[in-house]
Amino acid sequence: KRVAIAGVLAMAPPVLVLRVRVMQLPSDSVRAGELCRRLLEFNARELVHGSYGVEGDHVVLTDALLLSDLDFSEFEASVDSLALALASHVGALAAFGER
Repeated sequence: KRVAIAGVLAMAPPVLVLRVRVMQLPSDSVRAGELCRRLLEFNARELVHGSYGVEGDHVVLTDALLLSDLDFSEFEASVDSLALALASHVGALAAFGER
């Protein structure tokens, strides 16, 4: 089953950057800190491609691929990995959403 994700592809030679905006950071600094810790745990234990990060006041999921030898299967694996991460982590991340 495919998961549809809306994101951004940006070419910045020598890399192709894939970026998905996941959610807004909680306004409460304690909850934001807890969320950031959880994201670091996901980065360390569960992500093959890409990583979670913070851009402004949003959580983003990004990956970068070298353009020089990029083939479709590598690109597809990266997109699939990001989609799987989002699908797998949505429950845990939703707990940090603003109420």
